[in-house]
Amino acid sequence: MSRTSPVRRHQNLLRYGLWLLVAQTAFANRQHYRLVTTWLPHLLTNSLSLLLPDALRLIFSSRHQSRNLIEATLLTMVRDNPRYAVYVAPLALGYIVSHPRFNIYKGKMGDLRVAGVGLDAIPHTATAFAFSALAADTVDTMGSHANYAGLLAALLRRSQQSPELISLTLLALITLNWEYGEYQMQQYELARVSDPTAINMQWTPADTARDVISNFLGWLLAMVWRRSKQREK
Repeated sequence: MSRTSPVRRHQNLLRYGLWLLVAQTAFANRQHYRLVTTWLPHLLTNSLSLLLPDALRLIFSSRHQSRNLIEATLLTMVRDNPRYAVYVAPLALGYIVSHPRFNIYKGKMGDLRVAGVGLDAIPHTATAFAFSALAADTVDTMGSHANYAGLLAALLRRSQQSPELISLTLLALITLNWEYGEYQMQQYELARVSDPTAINMQWTPADTARDVISNFLGWLLAMVWRRSKQREK
């Protein structure tokens, strides 16, 4: 019987703890707002990101030999990655702080501004930092698997020449999808509850602009961090 390393145990505990907090926040938002948009999309997204390593361990045993580049990258970056929990923690924490008891996105905490920046810039920047680092590291991992051939492997391996650009492009696409999703959620909630103060999603063009800036700042910090790590090698 194989033993779980202390690092993996700690990472597992972190992921499971975050998932329990996400689930509790989802339940609290469901009870408080009575709107499916306040809990279900967030619960599903965070469940996928937090529990993906466990799903991969169920599907692929530790003795499994990867059959293609995508599979090899997933196993390396998700199933066997000791830092995976750190990559996905900011996304979970960004939803946890929407709990009705200490929501940083609306009310008094949402109105706080320092140099024109609100508290919501913290989870946005942190999540963008983690995602950008994960995307760039994934590109590097794909390039390190030189034993896989084929057109897809060749195309993916070419992306190793510009991991920063790839991570920025992916972040831009996710930001566009995320902000449009928030707009759609807000319109749905307003259609159900006419009082803007009684809904959870607080979307405005100004908020979107600040979110985009925060995401770009997170990407920039991640790339600076990556370059500093590379210089230390």
